[in-house]
Amino acid sequence: MDFAAYRSEQGLSLEQCAAALGLSLSSKSWLSEIERGKRDASLRLAIKIERWSQGAVPAESVCSELRVASANDDAPASEAA
Repeated sequence: MDFAAYRSEQGLSLEQCAAALGLSLSSKSWLSEIERGKRDASLRLAIKIERWSQGAVPAESVCSELRVASANDDAPASEAA
């Protein structure tokens, strides 16, 4: 499930989501950009989102650094090098 769908399913506003993640309320525009794929979450925030959502939103879905690492893990050894 993606971040926006999870937040919507939970009935949370961006402000409530920011508070639940321990972010300032001014972070709502940043979270909106992450939801829309306009900005990447930091590694730390991506892990927070995954834990907060109890795994429903994989950290890789909001952090390209993790997507690249995951893709390299899935590649055959000759391609990962």
